[in-house]
Amino acid sequence: MNFFETLQSLKEESGKSMNQIERELGYPRNTLSSFKRQKPSVTRLEEIAKYFNVSTDYLLGNTTAKDYDSKRLDESIENSKSFDGSPLDDEDKEIIHNLIKDYLESKGK
Repeated sequence: MNFFETLQSLKEESGKSMNQIERELGYPRNTLSSFKRQKPSVTRLEEIAKYFNVSTDYLLGNTTAKDYDSKRLDESIENSKSFDGSPLDDEDKEIIHNLIKDYLESKGK
């Protein structure tokens, strides 16, 4: 699938119209439709990926894996404890997050 086909698919999954998505993203009318003819800027690509909670690679058709759910991962890590039951410090949480993220990306998930 190309970018616009992937965008159409995500739009349908969301149950929203292009106009509604454009409003929520703060885009001028017909911005998303213009991507049928032209590629989005890197900034727009990142904004759309974040909006649909998918990777930019997924939007561009470079992978079939949408992405891991970063928010859910962060919540899980936030509620985790070390082996001795003590809370994890911020540095440990960041290390764990990056390890899991890198692992999932290497597996194409």
